[in-house]
Amino acid sequence: MRLPSLLIASLLTFSANSWAARDFTPQAGTWIISSELDGKPGRGLAIDVQGNTFFMQVFGYEKNGDATFYTATGQLDGNTVTAPLVRYTGGRSFGSEARDAVEDSSPGNVTVSFSNGLKGTVQFPGEAPAAIERFAIKELTPSISNPLAQLGQRALTLLILDEDLQFKQIHSVLLQRNEEGQPELLEYIGPDQPRRILPCTVEVAQSKFQCVSTDSGGYVDSLRFQIVGGQIAGQIRMKDALGRELPLIGQSDSVMHYTHGALSQQTYETLLLSGSTITGIPTRYYHQMMPSNGTWVVQDELTGKPGRGMALDVQNSTMVLQVFNYGSDGQPTFHMGSGVYESAGADTLGSRADFALGQYAGGRNFGGAAQSAHAVGEAGPVRVELSVRWNGPGRTASQIGTITFPGEAPKTIERLRLDHQSNLADRLFGEWYAPPLNAHFTLDREKDGVIQSTDGSISCEQKDPAYPDRVTCTRVGMQTEIGTPVVSNFSIPLLNRGSTWIQIRDRFGNLQGLGNID
Repeated sequence: MRLPSLLIASLLTFSANSWAARDFTPQAGTWIISSELDGKPGRGLAIDVQGNTFFMQVFGYEKNGDATFYTATGQLDGNTVTAPLVRYTGGRSFGSEARDAVEDSSPGNVTVSFSNGLKGTVQFPGEAPAAIERFAIKELTPSISNPLAQLGQRALTLLILDEDLQFKQIHSVLLQRNEEGQPELLEYIGPDQPRRILPCTVEVAQSKFQCVSTDSGGYVDSLRFQIVGGQIAGQIRMKDALGRELPLIGQSDSVMHYTHGALSQQTYETLLLSGSTITGIPTRYYHQMMPSNGTWVVQDELTGKPGRGMALDVQNSTMVLQVFNYGSDGQPTFHMGSGVYESAGADTLGSRADFALGQYAGGRNFGGAAQSAHAVGEAGPVRVELSVRWNGPGRTASQIGTITFPGEAPKTIERLRLDHQSNLADRLFGEWYAPPLNAHFTLDREKDGVIQSTDGSISCEQKDPAYPDRVTCTRVGMQTEIGTPVVSNFSIPLLNRGSTWIQIRDRFGNLQGLGNID
């Protein structure tokens, strides 16, 4: 997979002040054309936005009905991007020798506009603008990975904003189900007080929770929110905010459930609890390592030339995978499949999904009449695996894994980074909240390779080049109880996945939430 040289040049040409900042970030993953969601195979979009860089893979059909794909790359100006659709030929098919593809042609430009992080419009060549939306799996099977039917306790980190969408405060709660199976929130008040319970109702069609306090204690009066792909968006009323309803963003990165001698955990980060016991009781351990949804590539095929690409999307316990590749004749095509994604087994640190990759034909081409596609067979089985790795440099566990394509040996895959970041300042500049440091700050200064906050209270540096994602930050002027500086080691997150730090705004000023999704 290769990004066009034109895009790389544009990243070097424009400065952070060249774009209008957004008050949301479109969520990476599978998107669909709303009017074409009819339960039958059709067209779809794999969208990825990092910083201001937009990358889209379109799976569609030729005029003769053959499956094909196109890519589009460009720079978002505010909420909109217009970019050429590009077709490729000559690349690698399943089980073939290594082959680079070449750019073939373009059917014209595509324009994509977003209204929030989950909705927007697309205009393909020869077509009127059409509504698009983030594809969402909605089902009520109880599991640790399904917030609508939560088993165990799901940690929610809420970043509360003011009316001007500026950070106000952070608050943490737990989502769980009571004995009657109804959702509820647990709010931690203090070490000498019991946790408060806020009963909740859920609107299944919209996947939205409404939680309301029933007493005068605690901090939260009411909370209305939605969890989409690990991100939280909604509104909150705090009891000390004079009844004002404030916007919130946030994330849900970890779940834990203990039952019948087994401890199950879901996380985007490294392992939170290790070993095979909990509070002295022998237990079996199951770990579900969640991937960072979006564009993935085979590591040794990232050569700077066009090639194969993947769109990986895990929601609840389902993995959806689109593979953008080539037939034996070198013509572009796509394959798609889905299956259960779960722990690889008791007392392992791995997670995986096994399913068949389907082939399709007969769908709508650009400018053509609306029509659904149909399945024409299977290309064979695929396996995707992620695992916590303790040794060796590399990316966080949510951004690296392995894939076994039909007729091929397992290959390392990694989450594709689109936003050109040539130095540590590019990677760290922006607004942050660091729970380990209990600090909210903006990193916007650089001196001798050390990145500092506006007020100089936070100082960060990269000490080991072998671990490019690992950064050590010190809170200046503060010490621990034993007199050592307050230090936090963290992994730089990609789209707020796989880190103990939370980015609020990127270096362009874009808010890293879904925006107003009502």
